[in-house]
Amino acid sequence: MARAKRSEAQSEEMRRHLVSATRKIIAERGLSAVTARGLAAELDWSVGTIYTVAPSIDAVTLEANAAELSELCAALESTREELSNKGAQPQELIRAFGELYLRFATARPRSWAAIFERDAEGEPPAWYRERQTRLFGVLEGALAPLVRDVEEARRVARTLWAALHGLLALSLAGHLARVSGGAGTLVSLDDRSDTLLELKAHAQELIDLYLAGLKARGRAG
Repeated sequence: MARAKRSEAQSEEMRRHLVSATRKIIAERGLSAVTARGLAAELDWSVGTIYTVAPSIDAVTLEANAAELSELCAALESTREELSNKGAQPQELIRAFGELYLRFATARPRSWAAIFERDAEGEPPAWYRERQTRLFGVLEGALAPLVRDVEEARRVARTLWAALHGLLALSLAGHLARVSGGAGTLVSLDDRSDTLLELKAHAQELIDLYLAGLKARGRAG
């Protein structure tokens, strides 16, 4: 007897399970551990079933990464709403965003790294780029009162993020101490307490200097 065709609801539920399993594997073992066999074992499915739910493993990892971006964006938007209701100034919002980003990435280092490790051919699809745009939009909105126009807000938001990204990458690789003059001992991803304090101090100084530069440029302009 031929197998009954899945309903749309069943297909969507299976896709959610697949993405959830992918995120679990990434969080525990990293992006390189995501394989059809590994996912099949995690879900107790056949390998063939994986490909009836998703066209490729790359498509699944893209959805997993998108879910991470969405969670970060939701956290930033929640923080913005909470602080804005308290009358927070743009500088306070940006500092809070920086701290939240550090906590988010260091709490799930492999998931965070997977977003940048993915090496697929061509540009990501439009829906994924929209997730990225929405995420940057939160920071751009906070920076808007400190800059001249929308294009400058877009540019400075990405510059500030890139600088924070560099600090995070150094920290999670265990190299931040070497840059800051410490012993340079590699730190485990699972033991980050001292490193996180150092990272937070560097990030706060970076953000404060960046904001001071924007303020000074505004006065000079």
